[in-house]
Amino acid sequence: MSAEPTYEQLVQRLAELEKVIEGYRRIEAREDQFRTAVEHSSDAIGMSTPEGRHWYQNEAFDRLFGEIGQDPPASLYVDEKIGRQVFDTIMAGGKWTGEVKMVGKSGRILDILLRAFAIKDKHGHVIGLVGTHTDITARNQAEADLREREEKLRTILLASPDPMVMYDSGGIPQYVNPAFTDVFGWSLDELKGKRIPFVPEDQVDKTAAEIEKIYASGTTTRFETRRYTKDGRTLDVIVSAAVIRGSDGGAQGMTVNLTDISERKSLQAQYEQAQRMESLGTLAGGIAHDFNNLLMGIQGRASLMAVDLEPGHPLYEHVRGIEQHVKSAGDLTKQLLGFARGGKYEVRPLNLNELVLSSAEMFGRTKKEIRIHTVLEEKLPSVEADQRQIEQVLLNIFVNAWQAMPDGGELHIETRRIVLDEAFCMSHQVAPGAYVSVSITDTGVGMDETVRNRIFDPFFTTKEKSRGTGLGLASAFGIIKNHGGIITADSRKGCGATFTFYLRASTKKVSRGAPIVQTLQKGSETILVVDDEALILDVGRSMLEKLGYRVIPAGNGEDAISILSGMRAKVDLVILDLIMPGLDGGKTFDRIRTIDPTLRVLLSSGYALDGQAEAVLKKGCSGFIQKPFTLQELSNKIRSILDSPD
Repeated sequence: MSAEPTYEQLVQRLAELEKVIEGYRRIEAREDQFRTAVEHSSDAIGMSTPEGRHWYQNEAFDRLFGEIGQDPPASLYVDEKIGRQVFDTIMAGGKWTGEVKMVGKSGRILDILLRAFAIKDKHGHVIGLVGTHTDITARNQAEADLREREEKLRTILLASPDPMVMYDSGGIPQYVNPAFTDVFGWSLDELKGKRIPFVPEDQVDKTAAEIEKIYASGTTTRFETRRYTKDGRTLDVIVSAAVIRGSDGGAQGMTVNLTDISERKSLQAQYEQAQRMESLGTLAGGIAHDFNNLLMGIQGRASLMAVDLEPGHPLYEHVRGIEQHVKSAGDLTKQLLGFARGGKYEVRPLNLNELVLSSAEMFGRTKKEIRIHTVLEEKLPSVEADQRQIEQVLLNIFVNAWQAMPDGGELHIETRRIVLDEAFCMSHQVAPGAYVSVSITDTGVGMDETVRNRIFDPFFTTKEKSRGTGLGLASAFGIIKNHGGIITADSRKGCGATFTFYLRASTKKVSRGAPIVQTLQKGSETILVVDDEALILDVGRSMLEKLGYRVIPAGNGEDAISILSGMRAKVDLVILDLIMPGLDGGKTFDRIRTIDPTLRVLLSSGYALDGQAEAVLKKGCSGFIQKPFTLQELSNKIRSILDSPD
């Protein structure tokens, strides 16, 4: 029989028991804290037995999945195979962290971040498992929405035809779209950590002021400016910019859209130039017409005197000198009419190779200091044009090149068959298709942009008064335009110049033209002369009578119709002025046709063969002669009409 414990032993055991009880109390307190933390956790927490029976779930679990009783948690997974994999992994002593899809209340599919691990006893045996479920459905949807918005923005940036740049707050580019690289030439890799070197010096202050305004006001801005490209070109652009703000509302940078308006401004300038040229052309054409009428009076009188003078007569050379001066003045009016697009004189199929060679050879003989090189395409199509006017275009460009090379140089001439597309032709207001081009390149001083933009303006010249009138290239411009063609100038200061003109290709065979008779051809027929200018009527009558013809004058269209109505059978030819007050040449011709459809009519005008004259010719008019004309030219033209078969 054991001895009874002493008092001291009882006191000691009691103290030990109190320590054990206190330990249990602390454990219970910790368990209460743990239970409270678990119960009120925002994450859904559930626990299962080693057999897979669900035995605990907190309030968040209830809200997310509802009450599932003792059903295996694997039943909550959209894919139960994943649920079993999670269970098997935990029961093997492992743990699981990852995203899974689970079925929530009312059958809603949820994105869940699952963190599961085993519950073990002190011997390390698995006695259950616990899973923490964080609902990340909203977060994933927000991320998906953000990715979608980013993809849309990326697509917009990639597809935008306008260059776009995103800058940080220090003005360093962080992104450039493909259009920026295509237009300006720089890639983002080339610009890393650097500012884009494309702001012209005279645009720096303006750009800085606009940037400061954007950051100060927080609004967008839009302004027109200029920017350089990587290869040194200057583009006109419209800049649209807006501030990029961070989550705190502070400015983090700027996005900039640059719209290239160079072509638009070029087209606008071309349109304005065309309007200006049309107005000046109308004025120049009117002056040339009136001047040609005056020259006709002088030329007619000089021709009449020359016929009666022998070469040895003291006045013979003076008369020939007058005729030469009239011819020079007539050439000047032709330049004016060419600029005014005052028509074509004699249009027929031409071979531009032959024209280029003959013109270059003639020019080269007088300008030995210029070395001329030609590259002419074989089997070049013909073009329908007035030979003298195209020769004038070539000569005007040759002379311009010669004046740009005061110390001599080289002239390169090339002809080509070319197909012009709609994009190129649209700005020049011609139809696309097959053309023949002539390019003339010199090695002269070249032109800056200011001169190049005005090179086809009438009376514009960079030369001394004695070396040019400023009409040569303006005339070339008008002639080519009047032929339905295009003429361009390309040049840089110190790099020479290239002038290129394009004429529509034709399938017609080249016409050589009739030989010119150099002796006066006379006749005895009756000719009715119709002109409202008394000067022209008087000198015309004298010239015709000198050639042997019987002449009937009429001062206007009404008088001509009255005369023809009473003398129908006695008139063999009508020389009809085109521009007259009242009944003009076109209307008079129509009335003549009603009186006598077979009567031959020669149209005469101080203008060239323009649209109005062409319209009359198409109605059956027999021919056209431009004032001023010589007695020889008049005699040839009359006989060619009267001697031709009906």
